[in-house]
Amino acid sequence: MAEHPDLGRVLRQEADRHVPDRDAILTRVARRRGEPVRGRWSFLALRPVAAAASVVATLVLGVAGVKLAGERTEPDQIPAATGTSAPASPSASPSPSSSPSPSSSPAVTHRAPVTETSPAAPKWTPAAGYLSSAAEVDSHSNETWAQGNLVLTTSETITELDVIVSVARTGKISRAGQWTSIPTEMITMIVTEEKDALLYRFTLHDGATLAPGEYTFAAQYLHATGKRDATADSYGAIASAGDRKVEVTGAFTS
Repeated sequence: MAEHPDLGRVLRQEADRHVPDRDAILTRVARRRGEPVRGRWSFLALRPVAAAASVVATLVLGVAGVKLAGERTEPDQIPAATGTSAPASPSASPSPSSSPSPSSSPAVTHRAPVTETSPAAPKWTPAAGYLSSAAEVDSHSNETWAQGNLVLTTSETITELDVIVSVARTGKISRAGQWTSIPTEMITMIVTEEKDALLYRFTLHDGATLAPGEYTFAAQYLHATGKRDATADSYGAIASAGDRKVEVTGAFTS
């Protein structure tokens, strides 16, 4: 699976623009994928939602984390290469003042064996400030149906909240529903079907607040018969308590 170090910066830029430039985003993604490979979102129009979903589908599955956009930031700049080239080894050539003997054996260059390194493990941030998170497959899941439960716990009153649950398309996945313990009149729920994942989004309405406590976000889906491994599923959330913003990310346990 592909890995990516910072989904947050990409989504922050798209949240700032409100109408993301899909081609520009995918170009940046392709450039960053040169490494070995796993916001407030706007729900005001279909195009921004679809474009943002495409970005998440491209980056979330197998990235080192799912960092969602919230605060405004300056556009990220792709740093110039900082590595330096090793000095070239001197070639084994004959001295210009002497002629090589006909019986001399050609010089043999020995190359060091190339070793492959495994991609770094994802770096999740399940807790930050006043917000903590935990995600697991519901115990009532069965041979063909499952529910992933994400529980967010806050010690502060939340004034803004964006959540995404990404269910990897392993084992013939198809959507089967979603729900949250937050009253439906206070939240928007959207499911986007992408090539590699089902993306379940939950966004708190403007002006709504959540008191300190626990809140559940459930993603339901059908899968091929048998026990499904959910360790490729991930989530991310960004919350605001007044002017204090925090982000949490993590993966599901089966």
